[in-house]
Amino acid sequence: MSFWKDKVVIITGSRMGIGKALAMAIGSKGGRVFLNARNKEKLISTQKELESLNIHCKSMAGDVSKFSDCQKMVNECLRKFGRVDVLINNAGLASQTNLEDIEPEVFQSIINVNLTGSVFMTKAVLPEIKRTQGSILFIGSVAGVQGIGGYSAYSSSKQALKAISQSLRIELQEENVHIGLAYVGFTENDAQKQFLDAKGNRVNLPSRDNVKQMPVDEVAQKIMKMIENRKKQSVFGLMGKLTYHLDRFLPSLIRAILKRAYSKEQFQQ
Repeated sequence: MSFWKDKVVIITGSRMGIGKALAMAIGSKGGRVFLNARNKEKLISTQKELESLNIHCKSMAGDVSKFSDCQKMVNECLRKFGRVDVLINNAGLASQTNLEDIEPEVFQSIINVNLTGSVFMTKAVLPEIKRTQGSILFIGSVAGVQGIGGYSAYSSSKQALKAISQSLRIELQEENVHIGLAYVGFTENDAQKQFLDAKGNRVNLPSRDNVKQMPVDEVAQKIMKMIENRKKQSVFGLMGKLTYHLDRFLPSLIRAILKRAYSKEQFQQ
């Protein structure tokens, strides 16, 4: 029998990209998926698409940066499915701009969704996850290994997830709850994927043709394996693994590489 058979999984930020790929993969293995996004109309469209594939799913629009919304989502999931076995904190925002240029409220928005949103969802679902002895997984980033120039808000929000996951493992050491952190590398973007500019405007992500990107379905499978094996941490992709190991053993080299990449990017703008 599949590990995922009848497992109830909440996936934040699941109307597209990694979240949607996870919902489809888990649902295809018999899991019951609770979808979330802020845009209700687009979220319902994703739900209908998954239902057409005979995936058992429900959804609720909500903003993870609001604790009241997180509580409502967990309660609705319990009302619909009766339990929660897994929470995947996937909702996220990115911004490509220097700290000097970014508007304070834009920086705060990145922190609110990527960090505070993950904390709020975790806090809201924790009593139920303790009851089911399930899993909570944070979607991190290679930018959470070493700060990247032009991505100070995003990098800082992702680096903080390491501290959250480490603290939770200590706090829950007697509860048999799995806490995982996935350092996701460059992933093929959804065509609709956007990020915030310095003023908070949503703009399309630039193409990354010069970087090898991991297919989103492959990323989803690796995340699922982490949960199945109750793995604490995993780094995805060659670039991610290289960055991670250089940061541990040759930190001056990875900083030199990132400085050069940043200078080259600034020159091309």
